[in-house]
Amino acid sequence: MQEIQKNNDCPHLLSRGGYDLLEKKLLDEKMKKRQHDTLMTENPALIEDPLSPIQRHVKWKMARTNQYGKMTSEAARQIADKIVNSNFNLDYNNFNFGLNVTCCFTYNYYLLCCLQ
Repeated sequence: MQEIQKNNDCPHLLSRGGYDLLEKKLLDEKMKKRQHDTLMTENPALIEDPLSPIQRHVKWKMARTNQYGKMTSEAARQIADKIVNSNFNLDYNNFNFGLNVTCCFTYNYYLLCCLQ
Protein backbone atom coordinates (compact mmCIF):
# COMPACT_ATOMS: atom_id res chain seq x y z
CA MET A 1 0.00 0.00 0.00
CA GLN A 2 2.85 2.40 0.76
CA GLU A 3 4.30 1.79 -2.71
CA ILE A 4 1.02 2.88 -4.27
CA GLN A 5 0.84 5.99 -2.07
CA LYS A 6 4.44 6.88 -2.92
CA ASN A 7 3.54 7.02 -6.63
CA ASN A 8 0.52 9.29 -6.07
CA ASP A 9 1.52 12.75 -7.30
CA CYS A 10 -1.86 14.37 -6.45
CA PRO A 11 -2.69 13.32 -2.87
CA HIS A 12 -5.83 14.64 -1.20
CA LEU A 13 -6.06 16.13 2.29
CA LEU A 14 -9.34 14.51 3.31
CA SER A 15 -9.75 12.77 6.64
CA ARG A 16 -11.82 9.67 7.33
CA GLY A 17 -14.97 11.48 6.25
CA GLY A 18 -13.67 11.67 2.69
CA TYR A 19 -15.62 13.33 -0.07
CA ASP A 20 -18.92 12.83 1.76
CA LEU A 21 -17.82 15.05 4.65
CA LEU A 22 -16.29 17.59 2.26
CA GLU A 23 -19.54 17.79 0.29
CA LYS A 24 -21.53 18.22 3.51
CA LYS A 25 -19.25 21.08 4.59
CA LEU A 26 -19.49 22.77 1.20
CA LEU A 27 -23.29 22.45 1.17
CA ASP A 28 -23.45 23.88 4.72
CA GLU A 29 -21.35 26.87 3.61
CA LYS A 30 -23.59 27.31 0.58
CA MET A 31 -26.70 27.25 2.79
CA LYS A 32 -25.22 29.80 5.22
CA LYS A 33 -24.32 32.09 2.32
CA ARG A 34 -27.84 31.73 0.91
CA GLN A 35 -29.38 32.53 4.31
CA HIS A 36 -27.14 35.58 4.63
CA ASP A 37 -28.06 36.75 1.12
CA THR A 38 -31.75 36.18 1.90
CA LEU A 39 -31.53 38.35 5.00
CA MET A 40 -29.71 41.09 3.10
CA THR A 41 -32.20 41.17 0.22
CA GLU A 42 -35.25 40.36 2.34
CA ASN A 43 -36.39 37.80 -0.26
CA PRO A 44 -37.69 34.70 1.56
CA ALA A 45 -38.24 32.80 -1.70
CA LEU A 46 -34.49 32.20 -2.06
CA ILE A 47 -34.23 30.02 1.03
CA GLU A 48 -36.99 27.64 -0.11
CA ASP A 49 -35.25 26.66 -3.36
CA PRO A 50 -33.20 23.44 -3.15
CA LEU A 51 -29.43 23.75 -3.25
CA SER A 52 -27.66 22.65 -6.40
CA PRO A 53 -25.18 19.79 -5.88
CA ILE A 54 -21.47 20.52 -5.59
CA GLN A 55 -19.77 19.82 -8.91
CA ARG A 56 -17.24 17.01 -9.03
CA HIS A 57 -14.31 19.13 -10.20
CA VAL A 58 -14.90 21.61 -7.34
CA LYS A 59 -14.75 18.79 -4.79
CA TRP A 60 -11.57 17.41 -6.41
CA LYS A 61 -9.89 20.80 -6.24
CA MET A 62 -11.01 21.49 -2.65
CA ALA A 63 -9.74 18.06 -1.53
CA ARG A 64 -6.25 19.01 -2.69
CA THR A 65 -6.14 22.58 -1.34
CA ASN A 66 -4.77 23.21 2.15
CA GLN A 67 -6.03 25.79 4.62
CA TYR A 68 -3.67 28.43 3.19
CA GLY A 69 -4.94 27.99 -0.37
CA LYS A 70 -1.94 26.02 -1.64
CA MET A 71 -2.33 22.82 -3.67
CA THR A 72 -0.80 19.59 -2.35
CA SER A 73 1.57 19.28 -5.30
CA GLU A 74 2.62 20.97 -8.50
CA ALA A 75 0.88 18.23 -10.52
CA ALA A 76 -2.40 18.89 -8.67
CA ARG A 77 -2.07 22.64 -9.34
CA GLN A 78 -1.48 22.03 -13.05
CA ILE A 79 -4.53 19.78 -13.31
CA ALA A 80 -6.69 22.29 -11.42
CA ASP A 81 -5.49 25.08 -13.71
CA LYS A 82 -6.23 22.93 -16.74
CA ILE A 83 -9.80 22.33 -15.54
CA VAL A 84 -10.42 25.98 -14.66
CA ASN A 85 -8.80 27.44 -17.78
CA SER A 86 -10.38 25.01 -20.22
CA ASN A 87 -13.26 26.04 -22.41
CA PHE A 88 -15.65 23.57 -20.81
CA ASN A 89 -19.18 24.79 -21.35
CA LEU A 90 -21.67 23.73 -18.68
CA ASP A 91 -24.41 23.73 -21.29
CA TYR A 92 -24.36 19.98 -21.87
CA ASN A 93 -26.23 20.30 -25.16
CA ASN A 94 -23.29 22.16 -26.70
CA PHE A 95 -20.64 19.96 -25.08
CA ASN A 96 -19.89 17.11 -27.45
CA PHE A 97 -16.95 14.78 -28.01
CA GLY A 98 -18.60 13.18 -31.00
CA LEU A 99 -20.13 10.56 -28.71
CA ASN A 100 -23.84 9.94 -28.49
CA VAL A 101 -23.94 9.27 -24.74
CA THR A 102 -25.46 10.74 -21.60
CA CYS A 103 -24.32 14.06 -20.15
CA CYS A 104 -22.95 12.38 -17.04
CA PHE A 105 -20.61 10.16 -19.02
CA THR A 106 -19.52 13.10 -21.17
CA TYR A 107 -18.76 15.24 -18.10
CA ASN A 108 -16.77 12.40 -16.51
CA TYR A 109 -14.89 11.90 -19.78
CA TYR A 110 -14.05 15.60 -19.83
CA LEU A 111 -12.60 15.41 -16.31
CA LEU A 112 -10.63 12.32 -17.23
CA CYS A 113 -9.14 14.18 -20.21
CA CYS A 114 -8.03 16.99 -17.89
CA LEU A 115 -6.28 14.51 -15.61
CA GLN A 116 -4.15 13.16 -18.47
